[in-house]
Amino acid sequence: MSRLKKKIPAGDKKKKKEDADIPTDNSVSTPSFSSSKSAAVASPLKSKLEKSLAETQSREPNLIQKSMEFFREVKVELKKVTWPTRKQTTGTTIVVIVFVFVVAAFLGLFDFGLSKLVQVVLT
Repeated sequence: MSRLKKKIPAGDKKKKKEDADIPTDNSVSTPSFSSSKSAAVASPLKSKLEKSLAETQSREPNLIQKSMEFFREVKVELKKVTWPTRKQTTGTTIVVIVFVFVVAAFLGLFDFGLSKLVQVVLT
């Protein structure tokens, strides 16, 4: 059986994001400029592409493992279900069908009565 992950409260998530934005040292960072403009432009694009490719490759096996774990857990949970007997299923099905016919008859009569009332008022 797998371990369940602990949910982090929303307040803690905000604190972590705020802490990540604050630099640890007091120095002011300045952007570094490259002598060639094409290297400065191509570098961020290339790094973004490499990162997205790496993320895609790292997610695929993880996705398969998560899917397999999900189906294992579904199988375990389905074994815990108390399934109704054939007699119980048949009985509840009949009750539902009878209830549907009763409601349909009531709505049909109500609709018929309202339509006759409208005809009397309009003529």
